[in-house]
Amino acid sequence: MKAKINQDNRRKILFITVTVVIVLFMAFPIPVSAAEWERPQLTINVTNLPEGDVYLDLLIDKPPVPDGEAFLYGDGQWGDVALPADYDPDIIAILKAYNVDGWRPALVTGTELQLFGELKLSVSGGEAASAFTRIAPNRFKIIAVTENGDIAVSNLIEKKNDRCVIDFDFSTGVAKERIPVSNVIKQFAIMLPVMLAIKALVTRGFRFSVRLNLKPFLTINLCTLGALSLGVAYTSLSMGWFFGLMAFFGIEAIIFIAEAILFTFLLKEHSKPRRAGYSVVANAAGLVAGLITFFIIWVL
Repeated sequence: MKAKINQDNRRKILFITVTVVIVLFMAFPIPVSAAEWERPQLTINVTNLPEGDVYLDLLIDKPPVPDGEAFLYGDGQWGDVALPADYDPDIIAILKAYNVDGWRPALVTGTELQLFGELKLSVSGGEAASAFTRIAPNRFKIIAVTENGDIAVSNLIEKKNDRCVIDFDFSTGVAKERIPVSNVIKQFAIMLPVMLAIKALVTRGFRFSVRLNLKPFLTINLCTLGALSLGVAYTSLSMGWFFGLMAFFGIEAIIFIAEAILFTFLLKEHSKPRRAGYSVVANAAGLVAGLITFFIIWVL
């Protein structure tokens, strides 16, 4: 009789888990769309700019792309967008002619992969911002040319994050990538308490005493959720949100197995199958909550 009850419980747990996973994938499809391409891959904030028109491009050290195969600014390959009429041809000519030690301007001399951006900066109070979309290079310098023909070239940047922000001082030529610690902080501040709260509710639902099991509950969850948060944050920052999502599922798979074993032996009260079943359901619920917070932090 007891074996039949345990078998029924396992079937219920399996049914709940499968249902949660199916609902999860229906509710949270991976949002790969055309709009995702248009999100800035690289944002450059420029300070100490002079008065007048300033044009900005990225310098890359790749060989020129053969004629007819390159994506060029305003050549008709970008949805038949012509070079704006108010662009200064003399400044454009300075940019096109620049080639020092193999470093050439990406937008005006052409790239093998699509790179979108605006050459002319909208300067206000000596400051401006420039955004590049599609496939921004990982290794580049910044070049800025004024209407007087003055040229400022930055130091080499090897970006560490999939979407990064660069601060560029025109007067000194110093460029530095920002470290987006705010996303990492949000990862901990939101994901950890939310997932802990949900798992605590599941603990009560399975009629385990939180007080009696507080030590293993906190120790195991803080370790596994801490590893999950750090792994997802590191992957998302260095490789982008899609790979961060893959890391989330990969780490969660390991956590499912590890917690099932640990809770089975460390929890007090009830049978071992019930402890394992609690772990599976708690992690399934935590997976849903974790995915919601992931999309809030890294995608939306």
